[in-house]
Amino acid sequence: MVLLAFALLSAVSFLSGVRADECQPATWSDGRRRRDEVSSNNATTTIRTTLVSTGNVTAGEVNCRYSAKTGSDVNYYTCTQLATKYGVTIDLFFTLNPTLEPDCSNIQPKTEYCVAGFIEPVRSANGLCGPLHNNATCLGTEYQCCNSETWTCGNSAEDCAAGTCYEGACAGDKVYSTDGTCGTAHGNRLCAGKWGDCCNLNGTCGTGEAFCGISVCQMGNCTQPDTGPELGWIGGNSTDGTCGGPNKFTCNVVYGYCCNKDNMCGSSASDCGEGCSSSAHVTTASTTSTTTSSARPTSTSTSQTTTKPTSTTNTACTTSISSAFSALPSCGQLCFNNMVADYSALGCGSPADSACLCANANFGYGLRDCSNGACGTNVAAASSAIAYGSAFCSCAGTVTTTATATATGIAALPSCGQLCFNNMLAQYSELGCASEQDAACLCENANFGYGLRDCSNGACGTAVASTVIAYGSAYCASATATAKR
Repeated sequence: MVLLAFALLSAVSFLSGVRADECQPATWSDGRRRRDEVSSNNATTTIRTTLVSTGNVTAGEVNCRYSAKTGSDVNYYTCTQLATKYGVTIDLFFTLNPTLEPDCSNIQPKTEYCVAGFIEPVRSANGLCGPLHNNATCLGTEYQCCNSETWTCGNSAEDCAAGTCYEGACAGDKVYSTDGTCGTAHGNRLCAGKWGDCCNLNGTCGTGEAFCGISVCQMGNCTQPDTGPELGWIGGNSTDGTCGGPNKFTCNVVYGYCCNKDNMCGSSASDCGEGCSSSAHVTTASTTSTTTSSARPTSTSTSQTTTKPTSTTNTACTTSISSAFSALPSCGQLCFNNMVADYSALGCGSPADSACLCANANFGYGLRDCSNGACGTNVAAASSAIAYGSAFCSCAGTVTTTATATATGIAALPSCGQLCFNNMLAQYSELGCASEQDAACLCENANFGYGLRDCSNGACGTAVASTVIAYGSAYCASATATAKR
């Protein structure tokens, strides 16, 4: 009985899966060879009488190398089960079994289906290959690399080189360009060989600064920006916001980069002014700031200012912070200098008027956007540039503003803008302020302006968001003017 059961089990196992009864040769005299993926040709797919292919297979036919039989119970999920069991994609499974409906509704019980194979491609029979010769492949022939310069099959290093080999025993044109075009507009192909190793923004391969430069290279051996040494206060080791003292903790961008006279980290003018400890990595000269509360805008009106500020710059502080400029990566220095050079558009009389520059929220916005773009995937480089801008503005000096109230207020904003503005006020604690009424404190933190802009751009769209951002700038200008009267 045991032997009989074993024999029956063996018979069932044999029926459940059938493979080709002999190995295919490495090459055929007429160029036929197994491929592991479906060829994209225009030949019509046909079904052979015998499911597992034997002998020669005509181009366009399913060349089935292994089949499996379904059980007694089948349903719409059986196709997926077979594909998963035998390690093929569901798309390839349907390609190998073209009589099946896309929803697998007509799959039959106890029936063989192909679970491994490919569509037989056109094999080169005369040594010619590629698009000029019916897309014949060199695979399976004596010479297995299709040279895109001669469109002939070959086996030399030159024939199979990246940038020259169109298809065959190589990565091929789908990976490496064989015509000098590249990048996102050309199938994300890379550049290699005679075409150079860089792809510029125009989708052209080449070498040199015009192709590999920081501002023009989209992929390949692109020149990387100089990140420079990390600014000391970015790597501060404070874990709880305290600094100096017996632990000799140093401040960082999480808690603020200045260690104040109370041995607490912060980034406000009072933290970075008189009594600032050198352990914070940024030591500034004495600054005086008096903050008064400004009421949260109501649904009817809020005083705003629309004035061009004049200022007196804290020279000692600016000199101290400028020493950190040389430590910025080149992309950060470029962005910072670009924003300073834009002083006139920011409403300032001179590029040296740092207090005026920093009074305009667009100075910080521009530095952040430029750094994130110019420094690319180097997040640390962009972060150091943004942090430097905050440090620069924290010691930019005193702004003297003549506040002129206008009749416009938060009620004039669209509902999406009001929502974003009030949401930023509600984050007063995260912004380091005692209450949402402390407008001067809120506006000292660059993240207040960043958050308002990002929220309004997302909620209102860029066209409407400009009015919300302008309102935020006027709100902060009014708060600053009120605090320093």
